[in-house]
Amino acid sequence: MAIVLRVLYNNRDWQAPCTAPGKDNKCFLCFKDNVNIRKPSPSDSVCSGHCWEQHICKDFKWGCTPKGRVYGNRAYPGIKAFFVFKQPDGKYTLWGRSTVKSVNSNIVEEGEEWEEGFAFIHFDAFEPLPTDKWVKDLSDLELVGESWRIGRHRFLSREREIALERLIDRVTDTPKSDSIAASGHSSKTGIYVDLAPIIRQRLNKIAQEEGREVEEIVRQAIAEWLKKIQ
Repeated sequence: MAIVLRVLYNNRDWQAPCTAPGKDNKCFLCFKDNVNIRKPSPSDSVCSGHCWEQHICKDFKWGCTPKGRVYGNRAYPGIKAFFVFKQPDGKYTLWGRSTVKSVNSNIVEEGEEWEEGFAFIHFDAFEPLPTDKWVKDLSDLELVGESWRIGRHRFLSREREIALERLIDRVTDTPKSDSIAASGHSSKTGIYVDLAPIIRQRLNKIAQEEGREVEEIVRQAIAEWLKKIQ
C-alpha cells in the first residue's frame, strides 16, 4: 500500500511562493476557477496567492480533502508517499517521494487559517528529485491504474507502488523505460512472516471487514511496533 498526492506545480521546490507564476506555464492550474486556493495575479513577480504547495517541503504535510474528512485507516506510518503535478498537456510528472510519518485522526480545530477544518498527513523530511530526474509524461492510467478525475490523493496497490519505485530508479540510476510494467531494479525487500493458523484467520477477518489486504495490515503493525521501540 502507498499513497500518491496530486499537487500543484511550484517553481520554488515546494518551499515558498512561486516566482512569476503568470509567466510559468506549469503554474496554469493556479489560475483556474475550480482550484480551491487563494489565486495569484498573472502580473505577480512573487505569488500573492496561497496554497499548501508552498509548504510541502518545509512543513512536510498535506491535508485531506474535501474539508472535514480524514484519511482513514488506509493511511498509516511507514507507507510510501509519491508526489505528482499535472502538466499542461494533462499528463503527470512524478517529482518526489517520502514515507508517511504520522496521520491526524481528527481535523485541526485551532491553527493557521489554511489548516483549520482539515486533517493532515505528515511525511518524513524530503527534497524534490532533481528536475532532470523527474519522471514525466505519465498518464493517470500509468499512475493509479484508472482515470483520475476528482480528489487530491489516491491509495495505490503494492504492485503499483513497486512500479513507480522502478520508474524513479530507472530515471535516477539507468535510462528510463517506456513501459511502467517493464522489469527493473527495486529497492524493496520482501518480508516473510510465518503466521499461526488462528492469527491468519483473524487477519483474514479484519482484512475482509476493512476492505484491506492482509499484507497491508501486517506492514502497518510492523511500522507501528518499530515506532514504539525507537
